[in-house]
Amino acid sequence: DTLETFAENPQLIARFQDDVVLLRTLPGLTERVKVMRDESSVTGEPQSPPSTQHSVLRQAQDPEPCRGALSTQHFSSLTLADRPRFERAFASVETPLAAYAFASHFVWRALFPYSWAELDGHLSLFAEYADGVYMPLPPLPLPTGARQDASPWPMTPRPSPAALAACFAFMRARNGGSAVSRIENVPDELQAPLQALGYRVVPKDSDYLYRSRDLATLAGDRYKSQRAACNRFERDSRYRCEPYQDAHREASLALFEEWAAQKEAEGLDAGARHMVKDSASAHREALTHHRALGLAGRVVWVDGAVRAYTFGYERSPSVFCILLEVADRRIPGLAQFLFRESCREAAGRGFEFINTMDDSGLPGLAQSKRAYRPVRMLPNYIATSLS
Repeated sequence: DTLETFAENPQLIARFQDDVVLLRTLPGLTERVKVMRDESSVTGEPQSPPSTQHSVLRQAQDPEPCRGALSTQHFSSLTLADRPRFERAFASVETPLAAYAFASHFVWRALFPYSWAELDGHLSLFAEYADGVYMPLPPLPLPTGARQDASPWPMTPRPSPAALAACFAFMRARNGGSAVSRIENVPDELQAPLQALGYRVVPKDSDYLYRSRDLATLAGDRYKSQRAACNRFERDSRYRCEPYQDAHREASLALFEEWAAQKEAEGLDAGARHMVKDSASAHREALTHHRALGLAGRVVWVDGAVRAYTFGYERSPSVFCILLEVADRRIPGLAQFLFRESCREAAGRGFEFINTMDDSGLPGLAQSKRAYRPVRMLPNYIATSLS
């Protein structure tokens, strides 16, 4: 097992070189190595440097906006009460990237403790994991009332050079110069401006964008297999589909465990297996706090039991994002039916596009997403400092 090999031989994992760009975190591996290190400390074996898994950002109940530099006293932990603050900042960002939504970050708080601060008129979000602190989004200029242009994808407001410099200075101080200091989910329209400021900008996994009417109707030969799967489910199953309610929570949590076991039995590789394990806390957050997060959820009952659920959210007036989906893998056509019904509902609410996020570098997931014929692969980047 790859995970155990690295966990039992931590010397195989070296410190980041200065020219490394981190494309994907591995929280399962990080936690396993941390456990092995903690166990070794009990037996008197050599220890690695202290982990930053526990919060290194001092929390403040009412942080004061700061100018020119960030310090720990300016930070507050991300809570549900912060959603309006972030939604106001996101309102001026018209990129269709799924990461520009409060829920898409908050559900992962068990794995990545989040903290935020205001700096020179920017809302800055930071996330922590065992290797250090990074920014899952560029600094977000706070709304000024200025109207954005009316193009199909209006320009994302550019963070100021001063705010970017201050955020990178803070990350470098916290991370000891490690290359984990970075800004993720940089949209295409900010690539050139950040490069012009001297930052290194490299691609990461793209989001998949579809026309909602295509996925709602599944018309034509290109959707023949998906349409047949839906027809088979409807023909062979006694089902009903309804909005998610709190009363569905326990049955949905139990379904997630069944679904995870089904995925495990299919022989997932180590990376995919740990992604499934790590996602458990995100599903629990969505199932528990769906209303406070502004999520739209649906469940599908089959033979009197909850056998599928899904959640999504509005990214913009034209883009609806699918956050997560779970469907009993023993029921033919259920997954395709669930996805089609989600897209039908989004189309009925007036959303022109569906964003299903990225494929996490998983070949099987990428193949499945490509089969639905995206109209656009949304470029997404990671920015690092060259200094």
